[in-house]
Amino acid sequence: MRADRHSKAMRKTVIFEEKYGVDIEKFSTTSDVEKFIEDQIGRELRVIEPCGHGIVSNRGNIFKLRDYDIDRMFDETINT
Repeated sequence: MRADRHSKAMRKTVIFEEKYGVDIEKFSTTSDVEKFIEDQIGRELRVIEPCGHGIVSNRGNIFKLRDYDIDRMFDETINT
């Protein structure tokens, strides 16, 4: 399994290297990579929060969760 994760990371690195024509070893931090990309695209990166941008939430739920007032629901059921 460890080899699988390593090979996936290597594929991403190869794609990055091919796209920008650089050696990933040139960078020592994530900030260096971000700065390089910003220079390439001519603007700052826009970092967004991942929640709410797809079908599945960041907790893995497909459907929106509801908050229930269980006490109110119980009282309504008992009093009918």
